[in-house]
Amino acid sequence: MSFYGRHPRPALKNSVDVQLQTAFSDGNWPSVIRLADKRFKSLKDPYYEAIKISAESQLDSAAEKCSVLVAVDALVKSKTVPDYDVLELYEWAARDFLEDIDYADTLGPLRARWVKANPKSPLAVQCLQFCLEYWDLVSAQQISATLDKANVNTTDRRYMYWSVLLTFLLSISPQCTENSRKIYSLLALKQLERAADITENSAKVEPTDRGLLTEEEFYLYFRVLRTLGSKEDYLNRLESPKLGALSQLKADRKVLFWESLDVLESWGEWDRIFDLCKQALSLGLDGETPEFYVCDLRIWKKLAAAASKVANEESALEEVQSILNRFIAIKEKANAMYRKNISLALLETTFRFPATLLTPSPDHGGLTPRVIQIGLFLENYYDRLAAFDDVKDYVSQLSFEEAKAFTELVLSKMLEENSDKTKRVILKALEYKIRYLLTTCPQTLSHHPSVVDGEEQARPYRCRFCANLASLPCEHCLKKMIVEAADTHKQIANDADIKDAIPKLDRDPRLDLSLVIGNALLKLAGLKPQTGDMAPSPLRDVDSGLFLRAIVVLDSQLKETPSDTGLRLLLVKLYLLLGCASYAQQIWIPMDVKRTIQDALSPLFFDRIGSLSPGLFQSTRGLMDPLRSYYSNSLRDSCPLRIWDAFSAGSYSSILDLAEYDSRLRRSSTLMMTLVEERRATRAFGGKLDGDIEVSPFTEDIGDNTELVNKTDYGSFTNLDGSQGPPIQDFVRLGPDLSNIRSHLSFLTEQYLDLLVFKPPKDYKPAKANEAAIRDRSYIIETLARLSNSLTMFLHKPETLSFLTSPEMTYNTVVSLLSTSLLTSISTSRADPVPKAVSAIGSSVRSAFAHLRTSFYTPLPTTSSSSPPDIYSSVTNFHTMSYVRDTALAMKHSAAFVISFHEKELARDRTGKSSLHKEVIAEMKALDAVATKGLVELKKHVQKMKESLGEGGWLDRMLDWVFGLEEDDKQGDEVCKAVEQVIGGRAAAEEWVSKVLESWREGAKGWGMVRME
Repeated sequence: MSFYGRHPRPALKNSVDVQLQTAFSDGNWPSVIRLADKRFKSLKDPYYEAIKISAESQLDSAAEKCSVLVAVDALVKSKTVPDYDVLELYEWAARDFLEDIDYADTLGPLRARWVKANPKSPLAVQCLQFCLEYWDLVSAQQISATLDKANVNTTDRRYMYWSVLLTFLLSISPQCTENSRKIYSLLALKQLERAADITENSAKVEPTDRGLLTEEEFYLYFRVLRTLGSKEDYLNRLESPKLGALSQLKADRKVLFWESLDVLESWGEWDRIFDLCKQALSLGLDGETPEFYVCDLRIWKKLAAAASKVANEESALEEVQSILNRFIAIKEKANAMYRKNISLALLETTFRFPATLLTPSPDHGGLTPRVIQIGLFLENYYDRLAAFDDVKDYVSQLSFEEAKAFTELVLSKMLEENSDKTKRVILKALEYKIRYLLTTCPQTLSHHPSVVDGEEQARPYRCRFCANLASLPCEHCLKKMIVEAADTHKQIANDADIKDAIPKLDRDPRLDLSLVIGNALLKLAGLKPQTGDMAPSPLRDVDSGLFLRAIVVLDSQLKETPSDTGLRLLLVKLYLLLGCASYAQQIWIPMDVKRTIQDALSPLFFDRIGSLSPGLFQSTRGLMDPLRSYYSNSLRDSCPLRIWDAFSAGSYSSILDLAEYDSRLRRSSTLMMTLVEERRATRAFGGKLDGDIEVSPFTEDIGDNTELVNKTDYGSFTNLDGSQGPPIQDFVRLGPDLSNIRSHLSFLTEQYLDLLVFKPPKDYKPAKANEAAIRDRSYIIETLARLSNSLTMFLHKPETLSFLTSPEMTYNTVVSLLSTSLLTSISTSRADPVPKAVSAIGSSVRSAFAHLRTSFYTPLPTTSSSSPPDIYSSVTNFHTMSYVRDTALAMKHSAAFVISFHEKELARDRTGKSSLHKEVIAEMKALDAVATKGLVELKKHVQKMKESLGEGGWLDRMLDWVFGLEEDDKQGDEVCKAVEQVIGGRAAAEEWVSKVLESWREGAKGWGMVRME
């Protein structure tokens, strides 16, 4: 039998003679065919005919191999019930075709037919398993319905819910026809509604009853009701005394209760959320559940949010306060987790109260109840790992007056009252994180006139903390913070007692200090969020000296806290920006990203990696092997991975989640990124591609209307910025995140290149050359028309610009123009006038390419006190260089394709009627000349870059660049001194400089191996 794509050879029936059994087990197929044919003629048993056909399908002849498909088709059409052993033989014999044939039209209906005739057989469940393995939901639904009818009064409840679940899955699947969709939807819903009514009206549901009994059954019911039922029905059931959300909570089914709250929130039913949460929390107080069982932070937050949105807000918030006070009175009985939940609930409620209901004293000086509550919370939890994350959102909501009181009164008082030097260091680290957070909040700045006394002002704000003119964030506050944080870092380094205490702490305070210093330096350097339509290089207007100081501080900290994922990810992104892809890979590898999160985390390193460092693909182990292996294993079968395990266990929630996850995975932008990056790298080194991207098993169901999903997870990043602005990952990306539009454009451009570089096998010689040429021309025109239309559609979407970097936009635009140009050139008959569009498109392509080249070769402006070396412009702009090459090659291949087509037509048809206009050929040759010139120029640039990096003296030059000349007076540059202090002096940075230089050299070496033709 065959499970999850494995097809062991089946054993023949015991009644088969030993001679035939031996020949079959030995794989002696000619003997099997002869003996089986002989037995069939004498016994007239169709089983022997099946053995013969199965043996024939193992031979080399195409006709014999396909004989099993003919036999299966005949069985399907015959409407007779097949023998189970015959089905086993045919499925094994057809194993090589199962990926190409539709199981739902062949073996699936045969298995469903057999189960209908043998519903009580133990093999019926195996038939269901086979159909699920090939994700034949039509046959699986029929089998499950048959099994349900045959096992109505058994205690095994799975049959009924298998039937309901598969009916539901079929109703929302593309396998279901539009005419049947409504019927199956109604059937699944009505079956569950009947089960719900039985539960509602019964004093007790027995295992033999067809009502809802287990948590998984309730989950399935509410999930189907939400998807297929009406909102009114869902709300009514939610308030049911036996089925509703509260009864689920009483029965220890928190997940169902949370899901109900999420559904209500999506519908804006805040009154119902308020009532449910209020009643839920009262359960513990009234003794219907353990006291703190319902004291969940999610419930508290939902309750506070709902109270602030209902009609009578003041009364609702007072009710929340009343419930909260009752929990506070018994707080000491709770364990640590629930005590913290109550404290956070108090904080949440305080911030939900309108300012009119919070009555601070007249001379509060900013010390409002909101500030006091944050202070009270931190007094208990300031030394915990999540302390900053717990209060971050609340602090960012404070007004300036409150923020000032919080930092100058509350935090200062906490420091004064704490005499333990280790705890004081922890508090200081927390203070710097909060101060940094506040610099990113707009309420700490006031607007300053853009023109004063007729002069334009460089800084549009005035900082309300330090009163200096500022941008967002305030540069003066950032510098002061860097210096003070560095002093605290030095204090830790010089105190053995504090260093000995660090391993016992939840979090190393040096890590927090380094993150504050690093983030502040990045902001001072001028790093901006990477969105579409940006300058070609994300570091164009960034102070290189400050940028490198931020990296060296964070890199130095990584040695002390190598297990911190947030720090590693930040450094990976920064080194990719710096052009140090090989060093970024060294930092990435120890994270050991597991298979289950490859899809979500891999883009953090692999996105655009081919445009940064193609040399990484030359390693002995394929760079993308972990991703390719993950997708190959996860998507090797038509069904979601391990789906039968979930069916066997009756875990209906897992089945629905697995089906949804599998659907997303097959439409993953990360999957498309993997395919495209690998193909571009293979092409860059002149390697052989496995085939066209369009025929890859991963892309067979992807069309223009397929929504490719991006599930990149940034949750591991340590984000110190306020919620009003972009998070840190937006600053350190090379460009916009993965998206549906960018993924589709990459897919289409790869299809275009596949068309251009395709070469038929050397032994391909069609018998009728003229007919073959006409078919080829029709195929080329059809493909180019499709690609041209699709590329134009995606490029003209209003949001496209925000999903691409500037070089990517240029490249995709050029490919779109080229596809249109080729379509016009090849589809225009020689008898028709010369198409003017070809010349116009050629001019646009050359103009776009010239702009791209100019943007790459223009050096970065000097924005630091010590000018960066010329090489810096190149190594930090590999992305643009890659697209200069790709654009030039697209032009060159397009020209070569048209010229080759023209020459073939001339050779085939001497009259010249089928060839192309000479003006078209001239335009293509002009494009080829421009592309060739660009590639020659790029090749020289790469060689010059390699030679420059191979020169001596780089170590001192880099140190001078980052820290300034040693003989310079640095009294005025407190930031530089602070950085040196944190990393242990200028000499301590030598190892780091060596790694950066080595990574640049490896990158340049990799580019030296890339083909420029």
